[in-house]
Amino acid sequence: MALDDLELHTRADNESESHAVPTLVHSAASEDWYPWRSKVETTFDLIMNLPRATFSTRQIETILWLLKANGAPQVPSAKTIRDHNAALHDMCGIRTVQYDGVLGHKFFVNSLADIISQEMANPRVRPYLHFYPEDAGKTVNEYWHARHWHENADPSLVTPFALINGLHFYIYEPSIHASGRAVMPFRWFLHHDGTIAAHAWPLRAVRRGDNSTGWIVEEFRTIDVLQSELIVPFGSWATSQAVDSLPSARHIFGSLLESNGSVTPWTRTDPMVGNRWRVIAGGAPVYSFPVWLYCDDVSGNQSKKWNKHNSFLFSPAGLPRAHLQQEYNVHFLCTSNLAPPLEMMDGIVQQFETAWDTGIWTWDCVHQDRVLVIPFVAALLGDNPMQSEFACHVGQGGKFFCRICDAKGSDTAADEPEAQEELLDPVRRDVHGHQAGASDGGSSADDTQSPTRGRKKRSESMQEMVDRVTRFVRIGKLRTREDTLQDLNAMVVEAGQVGNLTKIKAHKTSTGIKDTFLDVFLERMYLSYKDKGGKVAKQNALNNFKRTLPENMLSPVWRIRGLDPHADTPVEILHTVLLGFVKYFWRDVVHNRLGTNVQKKELLKIRLSSLDITGLQLGRRLPGHTLVQYAGSLTGRDFRIIAQVAPYVLYDLVPAPCFDAWVSLSNLVPLVWQPAIANIDEYIERLDSSIHNFIFRTVCWTPRWFNKPKFHVLLHLPAHIRRFGPAVLFATEAFESFNAVIRAKSIHSNRLAPSRDIAIAFAHNNRVRHLLSGARHPFHDSEQSRKYSLAFRSFAYPSSGSGLLSTHAGDAGVWRQVSSAVPYLLDEGSPIASYLGPNNKPNLRLGTTRPYGNTETAQHFPTLFPSPQSPTCTSTSMVLFNGDVSHVGHWVLFQPGTSDTTPALGRVHEIITSLHAAEAHRFPQPDAVLLQRADIGTCLMPYQMPSVCPSSDWVVLHYILCSANIQHRCHSHNCAASGTEAIYQERLETGQTRPVVSHIAADDQLLNTARMRDAARADQFRVQIDPKSLDLNLAIIQGVQQEVDGRRNQQTGGGLLGRSRGGSRRGTGQQPTRYGSPSQSVAPSS
Repeated sequence: MALDDLELHTRADNESESHAVPTLVHSAASEDWYPWRSKVETTFDLIMNLPRATFSTRQIETILWLLKANGAPQVPSAKTIRDHNAALHDMCGIRTVQYDGVLGHKFFVNSLADIISQEMANPRVRPYLHFYPEDAGKTVNEYWHARHWHENADPSLVTPFALINGLHFYIYEPSIHASGRAVMPFRWFLHHDGTIAAHAWPLRAVRRGDNSTGWIVEEFRTIDVLQSELIVPFGSWATSQAVDSLPSARHIFGSLLESNGSVTPWTRTDPMVGNRWRVIAGGAPVYSFPVWLYCDDVSGNQSKKWNKHNSFLFSPAGLPRAHLQQEYNVHFLCTSNLAPPLEMMDGIVQQFETAWDTGIWTWDCVHQDRVLVIPFVAALLGDNPMQSEFACHVGQGGKFFCRICDAKGSDTAADEPEAQEELLDPVRRDVHGHQAGASDGGSSADDTQSPTRGRKKRSESMQEMVDRVTRFVRIGKLRTREDTLQDLNAMVVEAGQVGNLTKIKAHKTSTGIKDTFLDVFLERMYLSYKDKGGKVAKQNALNNFKRTLPENMLSPVWRIRGLDPHADTPVEILHTVLLGFVKYFWRDVVHNRLGTNVQKKELLKIRLSSLDITGLQLGRRLPGHTLVQYAGSLTGRDFRIIAQVAPYVLYDLVPAPCFDAWVSLSNLVPLVWQPAIANIDEYIERLDSSIHNFIFRTVCWTPRWFNKPKFHVLLHLPAHIRRFGPAVLFATEAFESFNAVIRAKSIHSNRLAPSRDIAIAFAHNNRVRHLLSGARHPFHDSEQSRKYSLAFRSFAYPSSGSGLLSTHAGDAGVWRQVSSAVPYLLDEGSPIASYLGPNNKPNLRLGTTRPYGNTETAQHFPTLFPSPQSPTCTSTSMVLFNGDVSHVGHWVLFQPGTSDTTPALGRVHEIITSLHAAEAHRFPQPDAVLLQRADIGTCLMPYQMPSVCPSSDWVVLHYILCSANIQHRCHSHNCAASGTEAIYQERLETGQTRPVVSHIAADDQLLNTARMRDAARADQFRVQIDPKSLDLNLAIIQGVQQEVDGRRNQQTGGGLLGRSRGGSRRGTGQQPTRYGSPSQSVAPSS
């Protein structure tokens, strides 16, 4: 190959030859920037493929012109950069695979195997990955602490391998215990001391009638085996003296599932070869790689015109929570504005099936060796309609509205003929698989569930309503994978005979099961004979058409091994809580409780804008006007704000039962978002009590809310937290924010092939992300890759002794080392670091330099520094270890003694750092933080939050737990909007003023336990809820009676119940709570 083929050329700036820029030629590429050819190409490839900074070709050409106009040497053309980037991507990038969907759509999926392979080789990711579940006792902070990986995940997909004393042990293989007996490990886990342990079955040696000896696996009995107790694996059995008197490890006669049962054949492995992964791995380690698989729809347009793109993303479930929420660890798989989600899932499942069959070979950057990886799906994430589609469920508008259990809604809503047409149309989509979008409906308590068309719906009787609400607030019989598959297969059989359309509809009605993937084929089967005359002709046409159908017409979700879509679609707290209850309640307050009362709306705006939000990490002030005026267009971030402050602004604007429901919701939200659980049993008990209290208070307000399925779905959250870990692990905020990146890729494409172009754009993002980490990259052998590589001297002339490393990793292929100069592009201070990696911020904002004796701290602790003349620097703010930014004057929680003591509250008065430390370190930590302690008292009504009273005690610390938020007790002092503040526009004072709340007795304050961040720190200060004191059945009867009375009043011309404009309203069968004396309080939990 001629070296001229690898030269870089630039184009003339003008058509005139006299103004042309001379052609620039590289004799060879610079190895300093391998795998790029030069620093210019490195930086341009980087900025062209940033996830949130998309550049058009015209913008790139403008930047290139700017470089050339300023005399930069060897500037390539935009076309040259694109061509070389394409060659580089072909050599070491993510492959994009085309699929012809079974429903008739073409779409493209990025290679799951390539992405996982990169993660294992990435030094910014691999050290944090976990491959085994961990027995952490009662502590549940991560996915690997929870029950699913430890007990429920498919044993054939979890890590089958353990390296013990240099020997390879595998599950489903006989091993010798230190006691001399034989055991068979079936699941590895990390013991509490960090060592490997196994759940194992004992093996019983038996002799058969033909005098042959072998083993019976006692699967009815489980024992735990430590790594120190395993001495001989299957692979060393034949050569070990410890097994001389034992039967061969290859003679497994069967299993006993019950102690007195019969022997069943052993089918988990071939006893003669052992675990198949041992054979495939050939001595390499084998690890599992769990993922959170997510799907959602997003518009591909910048305008308000909806251009729906269904997209699949995933994150490694083996990453700690702190890393899991980073955009850096969210990976794109595919998108399409044509193919429905389940059709794209079919392509993704095919990739999983290939990986389950052969594994994914890759390079392990920690152990510097090849490794085999087995991916599996931990859970399917998305909003409620998407998860219902995954679970082959009819959706939240059906009679059986819950995808997790068989909870039943109203018969009168679903039994109407029009409602049946709405809910049970065999497909509700065309033959290409398109379905009408589902929504959460309205947000008012006055909304009905499924209004029918053409005829008036019959009103429920009181007993019917009591029964429906009672069912609604109870968990029904849990759905199972086996039962649903049985129902779907029955529908397939029924569809094979003409005239069963009504029977299929009835089957869907009675079960709540609806497979939208299968429905496409059922519709096509119906259309194949629809126009034929006579039953025999119809059946013949149907039989002929059935021969053209695929063998498996069910949703691809059923091919995901080890997945139960009913149990493994956990409650998504963003859409269920913030975009559910908080949205419903807030819109109800603004549109119904306040309604047209302009004065109260203005007061609400003033209160919101006047709140002290220090410690909530929300900025300087709340946009009260926006939160009220545009209540119907708020986002999840807005509702996160409202959930934390609502009790402090609504106390006298809504009826007492409504306010009680708000207080219970603000008590529930921090528990739901708690990221770390010290004791799972105690936490679940508190969460159950808080959910019960929220349901109870909502029923006392009005039972009309219980046409919203999310109020029922919430009941399943505690079980999902036990199964998967803290709810923030399977929350979708990180995925939702990624929608903006997908939209940007669509906007900056020509939109002629969106699935292909967006997938390729993200594949380039993955490549740049991986190379900038400094990792080894895989070498995809092709003619173009070899041609590109030969430009580098170390590959063109291997004997030159270059420092570039190229490793042949056997089945894992060839891996080459990126130049050491490349990762330095992400050094601190680089704007690129905020796009593609962690971007550390200074821990302190330095202020005045002064001698220690002149500081406030010295007045209380004069001997803290060696001398009063010691030079110090006082700071105005600091970054706490949890990431909070705390300023002087802010409130914080700190640990006054040992780690098991109750946190204490204090206000920051001064932050001090020695001048030497401030000058010597780029990110110095404070040497001392002066705090004034405050006493935390009892929980006061109506807020149900504890009082705060500053004390005369002072403490000096250098470690603080987290920020805290303190609010004034306005309810007791009738604080009015009697103050004013200046209005600024364009950062300039206008001379105008706006009203603000003026606090009376400013020191009468409360600790805001509704704060969502670090909720566990404030657990001990929350009001204790005794669920036994809340009679939910009685509340339901009283609430329904109130609703029935309201109907009668409406029919006789009285006011409509629940539409009060902020004044007093009728009770719920019990007297509304009256909050008066400041001495009213309840005891906080201990």
